[in-house]
Amino acid sequence: CVQEANEVDIAFNDRTYTATFNMKSVLYMQQELSRHGLEDLPYEHFAALVLYSGIKVNTPDFTMDEATALALTIRPFDLQGIVEEYEQAKKVLAQILEGAVGTQRD
Repeated sequence: CVQEANEVDIAFNDRTYTATFNMKSVLYMQQELSRHGLEDLPYEHFAALVLYSGIKVNTPDFTMDEATALALTIRPFDLQGIVEEYEQAKKVLAQILEGAVGTQRD
């Protein structure tokens, strides 16, 4: 039984981005957090990291600068929804990984 990755389409007048929240997006997030850290990270920067990690899965040349610009143009309510999608996906992935580790120990 496999669940599909959480995806969010972010549509603008001239372009649509698809953010996919899967293990690859978690890797991108971890890479960026290792460079910048998480302490005192403003919400809008964290939201930009979420956008970056999800969109980069589908658009390999997407940059952190583009994600920051995007985060600043999205309505706060919509941005909060995208961050919640990432948080939900992260929880599901953590449960799956914990189950896999627990199975290996048995």
